[in-house]
Amino acid sequence: MKRTSITVYRDARYGFTLRFPLWWKRYVAVDKSVFDPSAEYEVHFVFKYRGRRYGDVLTLYAFRMTREQWEKEGYDDSPLILLAERNGTIFAYSTPEELPGEFIDPDTGDFDYAKYGRPIRLMKRMVNTDVPRIVRTFRLPDNRPNARTVPYLSDAVKGQQCGRKRRVTRRRG
Repeated sequence: MKRTSITVYRDARYGFTLRFPLWWKRYVAVDKSVFDPSAEYEVHFVFKYRGRRYGDVLTLYAFRMTREQWEKEGYDDSPLILLAERNGTIFAYSTPEELPGEFIDPDTGDFDYAKYGRPIRLMKRMVNTDVPRIVRTFRLPDNRPNARTVPYLSDAVKGQQCGRKRRVTRRRG
């Protein structure tokens, strides 16, 4: 049996799912604290390395508002990116704009790549490469395509049987 390379996060409150690379399990902790007063619900995927938590690599938000309110309040011009809208709830996400301050060397005021090189590279990969792929897997319960697909069967093809092979025998002689 082939081992899967993804893990699925299913939210208990809203039922949405996200597919993460399996290797993220080792480096991410989930925190559901609400820091934004305008958000109804938040899920923080916090980067951790060797037992220490550094900062969010991905944050999901649920806002109780319509799309019109979202645009009127200026969220379209904010760092938040709209994921979905359902029943008066807007789902959005954000990523950090810079690395956490814990990676800065206090003497130089610059990032300490000698000390934090590996966690910096991991966090950059997660935010810049993996998160765009992960958010494309966001699904709400009963997330179906808007238009129901109906297969089209041409009259010219209706009577044909595809995929059937006839055995050819050769005559010796």
